[in-house]
Amino acid sequence: MVDVILDHDQDIKIDNGDFVLGDSTYQHVELMFISTPGDWKEHIETGIAIERAAHGNVDRFLDRTIRVQLEADGFKTSNLQISPLGISINGNYDRL
Repeated sequence: MVDVILDHDQDIKIDNGDFVLGDSTYQHVELMFISTPGDWKEHIETGIAIERAAHGNVDRFLDRTIRVQLEADGFKTSNLQISPLGISINGNYDRL
């Protein structure tokens, strides 16, 4: 998926006075993880709010939340693994 690229502070990346375009799949998934429901005015239910799970239980509810949110965004998950050490996701966005 090609979109405007964000820098590490989630600001629009600019090069030579122009927006930088590139593969944005990773940043779309990252934004889903750091978003909390209510952050996006147009889609108030969007967001995984991963910071809430940082010191909580790694359970089936988190697995389901991730799958449902990514699917709602058009991301097809082929593999999702959650462990106390981190989260691993393989998949891609449906092409229109």
